[in-house]
Amino acid sequence: MKSERSGFVKIEELMAKVSLEQVVAFYGVEMPEIRRVGEEVRMKCFLNCGRKGETGERALAIQVEHAAKIWRCFEAGCGKGGNLVSLCDYLKPGEHGGGKPRGERFKGILSDLQAILAGETRVKETDEPSEPGAVVAGKQADEAKKESRPGNVPLKDSPNERARALVNLDSKFIVDPAEMSPKTASYFRHRPFLTPEACRRWRVGYLPRDSGADHAGGTMRGRIVYPVLSTEGDVLTWFGRNPGFEEEHQAWTAGGKQGKEPEKYHFVKGFQRGLELFGQHRLAQEGIAEHLKETGLMVVEGPNDVIALDAFGVPAVALCAKESTTEQVERIARIAREIAGRAVSLMFGCDDEGELAARPTLVETAKRCPVRLAWSQDMYGGAFRGRKPQSLAKEEWERIRQFLGEGRREVVAT
Repeated sequence: MKSERSGFVKIEELMAKVSLEQVVAFYGVEMPEIRRVGEEVRMKCFLNCGRKGETGERALAIQVEHAAKIWRCFEAGCGKGGNLVSLCDYLKPGEHGGGKPRGERFKGILSDLQAILAGETRVKETDEPSEPGAVVAGKQADEAKKESRPGNVPLKDSPNERARALVNLDSKFIVDPAEMSPKTASYFRHRPFLTPEACRRWRVGYLPRDSGADHAGGTMRGRIVYPVLSTEGDVLTWFGRNPGFEEEHQAWTAGGKQGKEPEKYHFVKGFQRGLELFGQHRLAQEGIAEHLKETGLMVVEGPNDVIALDAFGVPAVALCAKESTTEQVERIARIAREIAGRAVSLMFGCDDEGELAARPTLVETAKRCPVRLAWSQDMYGGAFRGRKPQSLAKEEWERIRQFLGEGRREVVAT
């Protein structure tokens, strides 16, 4: 008679039969205090994913009643997620597979789930435990190597002829919603700051899938395309925003977050966005320093926030990521010291996710120069709760500007 563990086994059936508590106990991990929120539980992250230090009390969300135990980490700069198999990958001793175990790693997890169903309560002692937060090899090590490379090279100076030909890719952009597909036109019309004039000034627009005989733009076609410019104004790269992201993400969430999460922004492979700030080129323009000395250097999350504030005459820079890098924070602090009166004002999303994302940048920036929040869910009597910088009307920004200006005068006076 064949062993219970041999033969074909459907991983979906195993996940449905095993509880979160059984898995955590099997790997010898102590689960933090649980807080139930609707159909999911929230807790501090306890996964061996390479994090440093503790997370927020509700960073990790797990749908314990779901057959696949769908989970996601909302800690700033993380965003990892998956099902019970990926959860096991971050708990099982040894080098993980980034939540996507393959080969022997996957077979080992399959064997572990079968062992749990067979009544075993602890992983084999021959497996060496890994420390939470330890830096892992493999994929993450490769990413670290990328970050240590020299800075990004302007497209005009690229040794790649095809890259050099993309310097003026914006000449192919469509900036008038009347000439776009309904879905893409809706994206622009819901963002009134993306006027044709503003798009041309910021070199932003929609790159149609049919971009001409030369097929310029490659993976950017069919996207809203933005440039990352150097401090001198040279194009370093183009990156694309999926105009249908919101609909696709809602469908992905409604479907139990199965499969790959829809991509909101697409950057070309090899570009080191952690070295740059969207909007950094504008800071060298005449008269910018006077604006910055009143409000401090405004730091936001995304490119649309920068463009929206620019419509009010407010210079800002964006991280274009969920979490800032050391290089970005050092650049922010240097700009603040040189032209912004030493002050930095963070203006991430005014919601739980935005405030969590702002914490690491707030802490790291505070080590280098004065920094404060431009808003929070509780400030201004809660008037801006749930808002993003790009949603502000002129009079709403004036209220925030007045607050920031008064704060700057008090700092200077002391």
